[in-house]
Amino acid sequence: MIFSLKHLFYITVTFTVTSCVSQKTTNRNSIINTKYNEEYIASTKTLVGKLDESQYAKITTVLAKELNTVLSKDKAILINYSQKAPNCITEGHSKKNDLLVSENGIRLSNEISKKYNAADFFVYAADTFVKDLRQENFILDTGFFYNNVFTLHENCKAFFILKPNGDFMKYYGEDYYSLVNDFLEKK
Repeated sequence: MIFSLKHLFYITVTFTVTSCVSQKTTNRNSIINTKYNEEYIASTKTLVGKLDESQYAKITTVLAKELNTVLSKDKAILINYSQKAPNCITEGHSKKNDLLVSENGIRLSNEISKKYNAADFFVYAADTFVKDLRQENFILDTGFFYNNVFTLHENCKAFFILKPNGDFMKYYGEDYYSLVNDFLEKK
């Protein structure tokens, strides 16, 4: 039990310390901003950092458990995340377009992951807007990612990358694959 609490402590400290920004959440009566405007731009956030070897080992152990997989120490980890939030450009699309956007996101993530030796995952919160479009390889968040990794709830899409050298990047916002590509390209 203490071992698990230590893991959770390290993850919480690493991810939430860098996320001490006021949070805006969405409820059933909220109006969703589906436009690329000042409000949307303000909801995008980029956080970068570096973990030491001990932190990296502990976090990858917890991530492997939450993702229900074995993670290679030689591969970067890319987690694509979807949640319900007040800023969501894709929520303004039709259901048909939602499916195309989802399939395109999977394709881009897979291509970039293959190019840069990364393992990519698609995790979604139970209340995400387009949960009915989730593919078979999508993972339902137990609440761990929502509460410990993607702690800002202003934007409906986000990603987290952890490189084998400990460098990490977390981004809140949509249409982010150029950022993923640029971060993984850096040595």
